[in-house]
Amino acid sequence: MKILFTLALILLLLPACIRIDVAPGMRRGELKQEMVIPPTGWFTLNKVAIITLSGEITGDERPKLLSMGQSSSVLWIKDQLKKAEADRAVRAVVLRIDSPGGDVTASDIIYREIKMFKERRKIPVLASIMDMGASGGYYVALSADRIYAHPTSVTGSIGVMARIPEIDKMGQKIGVEMRVIKSGEHKDLGSIWRAFAPGEQDILQNLIQQMYERFVGIVAENRPGLDVNAVRALADGRVYTAQQAKANGLIDDVKYLDQVIDLAKAQAGMKDAAVVMYKRPNSYRGNIYAQSNSPEAKTSMTGDLLGVGSMVQEFKEPAIQYMWKP
Repeated sequence: MKILFTLALILLLLPACIRIDVAPGMRRGELKQEMVIPPTGWFTLNKVAIITLSGEITGDERPKLLSMGQSSSVLWIKDQLKKAEADRAVRAVVLRIDSPGGDVTASDIIYREIKMFKERRKIPVLASIMDMGASGGYYVALSADRIYAHPTSVTGSIGVMARIPEIDKMGQKIGVEMRVIKSGEHKDLGSIWRAFAPGEQDILQNLIQQMYERFVGIVAENRPGLDVNAVRALADGRVYTAQQAKANGLIDDVKYLDQVIDLAKAQAGMKDAAVVMYKRPNSYRGNIYAQSNSPEAKTSMTGDLLGVGSMVQEFKEPAIQYMWKP
């Protein structure tokens, strides 16, 4: 472990991490529609579109050691919504979520994009939580008209966190230190190279609290029967099973994905409809349980070297997140 941390520190000091990338046009080709469930009859043009969100929610494309990088969840969701909005045959949307959450701003942007899509198209949007819809994943689900969870889902984790490593002792052991020239006392607030100065933890705690209050307000705004005080009682960061979430009013019911699709059809007044998903060129869909994020999000030439790339990423980018990450 000491060797891994030392290697991570050395990589942190390099001008840039090694990255193998592809041209943006290759990574973000125009989405293609794929029918995953055909209509039962011959004479219907109606569609239910499955919009997919999985993995950590991000707002940018983050380089990872020896990998293609992590795709932006914001771009991926916006591209899918754009495709669905342009197709007037799409009369309902199922938002399929499998995410532990992620960046605060990215989660909020996706929430707003779905809300605006609903205002423009005025069609039912139902959320279906699969394995996980925690923290930012649950935040995004709140944009839907109704929220359903798979019987074995975990959800909730209403809260905010910032994980900030402190590596000054490790740096001292291997003879490395960071020299900082700054214009103000708190300009390097949250630096991983030193312990908090007096008052700095309070500053960060105040930021966390403001983001937390926003999350609580969004839940109270979108969940019938839950006011701000009721949400606060549930919002201590813990995750809930689907059954607990239903009992506490965080979701509407416990349903399988195919049942949610049927509910979407019924809410849109459709007896029959094709179910479609969107994909990048040369990626696979095939059925409603196919890989749910943009294919490039998990593409890697060599993988993450013993997890060191992820470790370096956390060292370089302390962030405030709506995330369940033990």
